[in-house]
Amino acid sequence: MNLESLAPPSDPAMPRRLSSVRWRLMLAVPLATAVAVALFAWSAGGFAPVAGGWERAGWMVLLLSAIQLLLIEAMLLRPLRRLAAGCEAMESAPLPLTPEDAAPTPGQAAELDRIGHAMRRVRGSLWQQDQDARELRRELSQQRLLLEQAHTALEANQRELASLARTDALTGLANQRAFDEALRREFKRAQRQRGLLALAVIDLDDFKRFNERYGADVGDAALQRIAALLDERFKRDTDVVARLGGEEFVALLPGFGMAEAQNVLELLRDDLRTLRLPDGEGSLTVSIGLAAASPAHPYLSAQALMQAADEALYIAKHAGRDRLSLAA
Repeated sequence: MNLESLAPPSDPAMPRRLSSVRWRLMLAVPLATAVAVALFAWSAGGFAPVAGGWERAGWMVLLLSAIQLLLIEAMLLRPLRRLAAGCEAMESAPLPLTPEDAAPTPGQAAELDRIGHAMRRVRGSLWQQDQDARELRRELSQQRLLLEQAHTALEANQRELASLARTDALTGLANQRAFDEALRREFKRAQRQRGLLALAVIDLDDFKRFNERYGADVGDAALQRIAALLDERFKRDTDVVARLGGEEFVALLPGFGMAEAQNVLELLRDDLRTLRLPDGEGSLTVSIGLAAASPAHPYLSAQALMQAADEALYIAKHAGRDRLSLAA
């Protein structure tokens, strides 16, 4: 088979076309230049005949036309001829269709081997990077899970700390901080609504001697029993029972006047006398100071109400203990 017969045939008319374009430009360029020179002369002063003017114009047209044709030849026609010659050479070149012609040279084969080896190394590196990325994602997922668990545990600890900050650890009652907040809140509400608010300070009699006789563990168990009794006796949603520290407790009774609070506290004293202490050891009594705010007997502040209850407790202690004293 003749390989040259498979190549596309060259165009024999290409040189004739370039020659035709050249002759057309040689006619069109001087004509266009003459028109341009005439328009310029007319715009400068009309077509009045001047001696030697037409001769100068003719030479100018020839000079400008020659310059333009040289530029067109150098910048357009000559590159077109080279391009046409290159196309003809490419079209006439034989195609390597046989395996022998298409086989690479030894140098090309070595280069292809190097390229193949480099590509295999790149693929191996990409695979390793993908494995590393997957392992990193697994570690990040585990770290995220551990972080969420730690966050949950931290929130639980914060809630527990907040609860401990407002709760007495031994008895489970409200502590001094929680009671102070409740006292301010309920006192303002009683003032705003012109309502009633009773406050009782409850102190165990001779509790230090009780501890010395029966031991601190029995004393702590006794405090827990008394706290449970207080929580049972004052069980309205609005009641607040707290341990102020040591053997001193307090009860805040919104909506109670002096008479209602006195009746409840006398029942509390009776219940305490019959309270069975741990291991049946000993007995305890309480002294109570009671103050009550009402529209008929107002107090200037929550601190004033608390001070009145403390003064009543002081009177009960010095009057012989195991009694309830009312604030004046």
